[in-house]
Amino acid sequence: MTKRDEAKQDYLAGMKYKEIADKYDVSLSTVKSWKSRYWADETKVATSDKKVATKSQKVTPKTELHPAIQELDESGLNDKQKDFVSEYVRLSNATQAYINAYGVEYNTAMVQGSISLRNPKIKSEIKRLRQARLAELGIGVFDLIDDMAKEARADVRDFADWGSDEFEAIDEESGKQYTKHKSWVALKDSNNVDSWAVKKVTVGKDGPMVELHDRNKARKELLEYLNGKGVFAGTEEEQQVINDDNLLNAIKKSSEGVFKNDDDIES
Repeated sequence: MTKRDEAKQDYLAGMKYKEIADKYDVSLSTVKSWKSRYWADETKVATSDKKVATKSQKVTPKTELHPAIQELDESGLNDKQKDFVSEYVRLSNATQAYINAYGVEYNTAMVQGSISLRNPKIKSEIKRLRQARLAELGIGVFDLIDDMAKEARADVRDFADWGSDEFEAIDEESGKQYTKHKSWVALKDSNNVDSWAVKKVTVGKDGPMVELHDRNKARKELLEYLNGKGVFAGTEEEQQVINDDNLLNAIKKSSEGVFKNDDDIES
């Protein structure tokens, strides 16, 4: 009988999740995963008589795990390593992921988390889950490069017109005529422009203002990419996990929207 089967018997006998996790030296999330994936039917049978004698209760639907997560069972990693992988993909923070998976102190996790990222099997599983997540988002490296290029080439004249008008006026005191100048700014219709390069639009007491994303920063990032130094260009295998983190973080930031204002990922 496998560890999972023995744990199932304890669960059906009334043992709590944490008690099972402590008994079999696995994480709490592993026990919950066993329950949702392998023990659900047995649980229904064991409790059917009790449900007949009590009031009808709402049944919580079984949560389906993402296929990429399910494949962790065939990865060859132990339970705590699987938990570390899942937590790291969720948090992008090796130290906190190690604390969550192993329950150790911060200083230990800071060292061991970094070491874990260099484990070939762990690194491979993190990369696989990251790629599955990127595919699910439908956004890739070149999509972000295109966006950076838009920011680098952005011209405020694409979004607003401005100028100065001349008109004749009469001085109230002297009655003399003189030429007066009045400056103006007019925003272009948002339906007729590509707003990606716009950071924010405000209208204050001095009139409308268009603020673009930092062109110099975008140009620097593009140059780093072209020179093979940027976060998207990583060719060194030991940097690949961190590159995937930065890509996902960039995707997250890219979805914040035009009218919103915005950590480094700890490894």
